[in-house]
Amino acid sequence: MSGLVAFLERRFVPLAAKIGGQKHLVAIRDAFAGLMPLVMAGSIAVLLNNVFFAEWSLLAEFTGGGAFFVWATKWLCPVGGIIWNGTLAILALGLVFGLGYHRAQAEDQDPLSTGLINVACFILLGALTDYLGALGIFVAILVGLIAPGIYFWVVRRNWTIKMPEQVPPAVAKGFIAVIPGFITILLISLVAYAFQMIPAEPTTIFAFIDHYLVQAMLKLSQGLFSIVLISFLIPLFWFFGLHGANILEAVMSPVYGALGTLNMELFTNGVRAVGSGANELSVWVRGSWDAYVFSGGSGTTLALIAAIFVFSKVKEHREIAKLGVGPGIFMINEPILFGVPIVLNPIFLIPFLLVQPVLTVVAYLATVAGIAGPIVNTVPWTTPPILNAYLATNGSIGAALVALVNLVIAFVIYLPFVLVANRQQEKEAEEQAKLAS
Repeated sequence: MSGLVAFLERRFVPLAAKIGGQKHLVAIRDAFAGLMPLVMAGSIAVLLNNVFFAEWSLLAEFTGGGAFFVWATKWLCPVGGIIWNGTLAILALGLVFGLGYHRAQAEDQDPLSTGLINVACFILLGALTDYLGALGIFVAILVGLIAPGIYFWVVRRNWTIKMPEQVPPAVAKGFIAVIPGFITILLISLVAYAFQMIPAEPTTIFAFIDHYLVQAMLKLSQGLFSIVLISFLIPLFWFFGLHGANILEAVMSPVYGALGTLNMELFTNGVRAVGSGANELSVWVRGSWDAYVFSGGSGTTLALIAAIFVFSKVKEHREIAKLGVGPGIFMINEPILFGVPIVLNPIFLIPFLLVQPVLTVVAYLATVAGIAGPIVNTVPWTTPPILNAYLATNGSIGAALVALVNLVIAFVIYLPFVLVANRQQEKEAEEQAKLAS
């Protein structure tokens, strides 16, 4: 075990750190993080409609409907729709600006000008034709990374308008961006023009990528292997003290986050079938990890806390568990990861790496089999386990049961290693006693 840890630490950690610090991936991660106010506002509006107000809401099903839900559907649900139009419906637009902003910060360039030029390039490519939201995220990432590269290349060659020192900085920055911005916009507009000149459909890069690439990628993302691989890599990064979820967010948000947004939209429009078709709800989205796998945080450490409470004889572990149970209920597990610790602890390496893939398979198969409903709402990631699954699936009892079963499975996986930690402490105590005598 120690040899495996040493090998991974020598070979894997430097590569993981390099990936985690790659400037383009960091920009993607930070841009998605910056969208959180829009995501949460839109998600709460959709959640309120689907759970409380609409005639098809969870509460309406429980109460049998009635005059209130007819009234709420007419007068309250439209407010949620308006909020959706200003939040989730423009995620790609916000993302392309955020990418330009963060790329400029990393390159010590003007963030505002870069972000606005990104928006201009995104719009001129045809984003206004239904691609401002989740459907445009893939192109938004391409534009958000390529357009700043062109802009920075021109700036570094000093093809800019220099203003006297007396000119206010904001005005000077605006003039500096004129030539680089024009060249960037011109080159991207030529790309848009080239697609318009294609004699057959599609006539925009959005339609082209959606037709030939995005649909294939989204179907690939629903494969069990790719989902399990992500579930395995997150705790592997964490074992070496690297924030696995943050590192992989650059992959999870563009693909699985977009699918989650589409699921909400399709469900609101009456779609209930689950599958990989154009008018079907996706089996696995970004919220699926929160609902079924991240119970207590990465590695389902809430189950480890329970195992420590019931079976651990290690005083330090029990004290850390007492401190970690409160945050763990709300999906925060740094006290456990660094307190027990899980990080670089060979005893807990196997269960920590094993638990997420196992729970992912269980939840995936349960969703495919129809036992658990698909994720159709976005709930705050700090929502406690089981309740998270119940609300995210708009009241699927099966989903709540799967989340509970997953917690039990995780408890069973961690239990033998908690007992191993007990024996290790006993051996250490015996050795210390021998030395003292």
